[in-house]
Amino acid sequence: MHPAYRGRGVGSKLMDARFDIARALNLRGMVAGSAIIDYHQVADHVPVERYVQEVIDGQRFDTNLSKQLHKGFQVIDLIPGYLKDDPWTLGWGVIILWHNPDYQSGLELTRQVTPRRYNVKLKPNAA
Repeated sequence: MHPAYRGRGVGSKLMDARFDIARALNLRGMVAGSAIIDYHQVADHVPVERYVQEVIDGQRFDTNLSKQLHKGFQVIDLIPGYLKDDPWTLGWGVIILWHNPDYQSGLELTRQVTPRRYNVKLKPNAA
């Protein structure tokens, strides 16, 4: 996301919409990629594996990954070359997985699903 819009609630609304759809369709969950956008700040002295583990453990905050973990995602593995030539991630990303807590095995959908509409009012820019 463009830095001018970070921290203003846009990403959270998009993620909530994805969760709503996954629940409505009775999906088991979702797999995604996540950029570790603050890694560049410590990459010269912290290996990427340790950085990600410290974010998972809550010892370190990553502007992107920490929020996704807070939403219930789990880190599955590293992705080298996820964002080619990216100065913030140095190319690194992670595979993340979210399990739908409302998933019901064997449930067949009998209705068409219409996603709910979101009205997004941006939070004031912190800068």
